[in-house]
Amino acid sequence: MKLPGFLIIGAAKSGTTSLYQYLKKHPQVYFPPKDANPLLGSKEPNFFGDDNKYALGIQAYASLFNNAQSYQICGEASTDYTKLSEFPRAAERIAKTLPHVKLIYIMRHPVERAYSYYVHLQRNQKVEETFEQHIQRANICLDGSNYMMQIEQYLKFFPRESLLLLLMEELIHNPALTLQNICQFLSIDDGIDLTLGNKIIANAGRSHFNDNIRGKITAPFRSIPVLNIAAKKIPQSWRDLAYSMIKEMPFAKNIQQQYLPQPMLPETRQLLLNKFKKSNEELADFMKYDLSHWSN
Repeated sequence: MKLPGFLIIGAAKSGTTSLYQYLKKHPQVYFPPKDANPLLGSKEPNFFGDDNKYALGIQAYASLFNNAQSYQICGEASTDYTKLSEFPRAAERIAKTLPHVKLIYIMRHPVERAYSYYVHLQRNQKVEETFEQHIQRANICLDGSNYMMQIEQYLKFFPRESLLLLLMEELIHNPALTLQNICQFLSIDDGIDLTLGNKIIANAGRSHFNDNIRGKITAPFRSIPVLNIAAKKIPQSWRDLAYSMIKEMPFAKNIQQQYLPQPMLPETRQLLLNKFKKSNEELADFMKYDLSHWSN
């Protein structure tokens, strides 16, 4: 029975998908394919967090890795494993099943991550509440940015050397060195350049929202067969020009207002900077790392 040798445990909206895409390129790394087990999913199975999935049993989880080669280290990336308020038993269950697993935790500016996660929650639906209203109602966005709280949960069950702590900015600005350090942590060949080809930028939230809104604005025009056929025959640049004019119409402005999240208020940002100050200082001391840029 093949089980993971490493887990990417979060944090959500901190570059985990980019990291996953990079590591997928390494021949000694195996991630489950999309169709491995429909009941669990592939990239983010959240087996150890979700009670219903965990009840399926270890054989079901192991089925995700059936096709791994003997020379490959298996892994999966479930950011729910560092959502303590939602899935409080994840770390304990991981330790029970995978006591020697290696854990990768990538983080970003906590305030920006919290807002980014709020935006993520609004995708493909009308925005019913502002960021300020959301964090008054629920803790999910803020708890995920309290990195020391999440780390301390794992330190109850794992030694410090089982955890590799990274910053998203390191992956963005120096992906080659960051990935080399990860490969060394996983004891796999660190001489393979995983950055060859196009730079991986995953989960481009703003682009997703723009595409979604564009689809809703142009839907009435695409529903007219003649216009739909004509649009497919003209260059993309012409379609972009037409859209730039259409999106200034009142009905289009209304759609944008309904589906595009509003920016965080400056006073909210300052409030959250103060809220995370102690946790950031504890994390900086724990990592022996300068995180002073998270104070702004």
